[in-house]
Amino acid sequence: MKKMLYGLLMLVMVSLVLGGCGSSSSDPQVSAVATLKPAMTDFPNSGLLVSADSLQASLGASKLIIIDARTTAGVYETSHIPGAISVKWGDYRDGTAKALKPLATLTQQLGAAGITSDSTIVIYDDTIYSWGAAGRIFWMLDYLGCNDIHILNGGWDKWAADSRPTQTTAITLPAATFTAATNLRTDISTKKSHIMDRLGDSDFVLLDTRTDEEYLGWQLYGEARPGHITGAVNIPYAWDYSSDRTVLDYKNLRALFESKGITSDKEVVAYCTSGIRSAHNYFLMRLMGYQRCSNYDGSIKEWAATTPNLPMEYAANYKQVVYAGWVKSLIARGTPPATFPAGNSYKIFECSWGPTSAAYTAGHIPGAIHFDTNNVEARDYLNPTNAFPVSDANEIVWDLVPDSMLQARLAAMGVSNTTTVIVYGKGSDTTRIYWALRYAGVDVRYLNGGMSDWTLNGGAIETTSNTPTAATFTINPQTKFKALTPEIKAYADYYRANGIRQPGIEVVDVRKYQEYIGEITGYNDPVLTRLGRIPGSIWAYEATKPYYMDADNTLRSYTEVRDMWAAKGITSDKTVIFYCGTGWRSTLSFIYADVMGWSNIKNYDSWYVYSTFYDSATGLIRRDAPFNDPAMPIDIGWPL
Repeated sequence: MKKMLYGLLMLVMVSLVLGGCGSSSSDPQVSAVATLKPAMTDFPNSGLLVSADSLQASLGASKLIIIDARTTAGVYETSHIPGAISVKWGDYRDGTAKALKPLATLTQQLGAAGITSDSTIVIYDDTIYSWGAAGRIFWMLDYLGCNDIHILNGGWDKWAADSRPTQTTAITLPAATFTAATNLRTDISTKKSHIMDRLGDSDFVLLDTRTDEEYLGWQLYGEARPGHITGAVNIPYAWDYSSDRTVLDYKNLRALFESKGITSDKEVVAYCTSGIRSAHNYFLMRLMGYQRCSNYDGSIKEWAATTPNLPMEYAANYKQVVYAGWVKSLIARGTPPATFPAGNSYKIFECSWGPTSAAYTAGHIPGAIHFDTNNVEARDYLNPTNAFPVSDANEIVWDLVPDSMLQARLAAMGVSNTTTVIVYGKGSDTTRIYWALRYAGVDVRYLNGGMSDWTLNGGAIETTSNTPTAATFTINPQTKFKALTPEIKAYADYYRANGIRQPGIEVVDVRKYQEYIGEITGYNDPVLTRLGRIPGSIWAYEATKPYYMDADNTLRSYTEVRDMWAAKGITSDKTVIFYCGTGWRSTLSFIYADVMGWSNIKNYDSWYVYSTFYDSATGLIRRDAPFNDPAMPIDIGWPL
């Protein structure tokens, strides 16, 4: 009788609400039984992710419970899907124990909320803004033995964007009895002891679902120690979604997971800060048909606080790569963000070629100044003492300008010896300036993801053009970061004479494979005609996507680059010198070694100088025309 009354109550309630909800959508056809349909049919367990159309058509159905899992205070009361009840994941977690509350407490709370284990349950949140709250509740109900639980594809974001029916009246269901399964699904709730037992096994993967910055080493949420569990791979939670906040389709989601070695034949444990974002990734693995997947409830909050210390790692120089929240804090000028030097001022540079920038004009980070990349490489070779104006009229070599010129130009851009500079822009445009500033002794930081990450994280945009005020700057050349051609020539000569690379040194080529073996020059430039590579250099893949940049224009996980290099013999105990065609792509590889804290790293700028302009007899760079010194050794083809 109770269930019949509940069904009638829901029918009456929804019909009343929809009559006055103000939605632009037509009223749904109420059905006696929910007819939920998969949002995408190609997933192996496609029924777990339901379409908004089918949920709207099922509003008011008997035994259907809709859970609004959004976590921000007041959003549920402002508007929600008709008939939905508000359930917050935090109410079911013991913060001290860093785990789900005891079984008796969970069942009592769920019953009090009107939820029964045999109900048809659809959960939604506001996707990336709730950090996986819907997945967390799905995981909890799955753990307790519920068999008819689903997540709404696109969540509240897509529902509201499509102008589907909404209501403001808070819903309270009659209390019920929630009965958990006799055998809880303990296999989907992993403990730290199990992770310790499995670390390093070839059929075991740890999936870190936090942001790049957390994985790198920034402590954002009170973690006791920085970084990630040793050996974990990183897929940031936001990557799970398409631009409209629906889940990635099966083909792309599977490709994403498999690109990180997360395949269905392995046991996969997901974690985050407190088991929320990771619970959503548990849901995705269930959706994709993974048989051995689980959520680590305690996650980093527990792992990092455990004594004696459990294994963790982080990038030693993580502070070099900053994130949108760090820059926001800096602009707000409240408490300076972590690692910002006390007493420093700051400058934000949008880095791209030319005196003007279409990207800058269209919108930039508030206070940012356009930084013409010509500042660090264009000069008037006919009048070497002329530091200004910045022009490429007489430049054909494109290597780093002399120290005195670099000093003058940075000072003109407002850089002083107590200025922290944040650079952003496109890929190697930005890293080229980053390297030049590192060489000059400036405290420079790289904004990971640039403008796209800034806007994704709600950063404000301005279109007003900002101009620098000149400052006083004394350059402090960090010569350890800059390789010179005689050093490279000596390396090549050693290789030619001995048939082996010079011990303790690796010269690393990050051009295209075809450039490395001498099939193409890689440049549409009549000046550059010589094909090949520096003898003895190791090809370490082109410094671009996908080897050094992720699809969202953020840096690839440093551990993946480190492992990729290690397979080539490129390790931190050696002097590592990066080069490409003109010294741009090589600065993208340089930043990884810098962030990892490698002590002996250099950038060489680059094949252009080595092959075309260097005069080995005089030790000078010939700037008037290509010199093509035949004494400069060059290799072609794949090394034997």
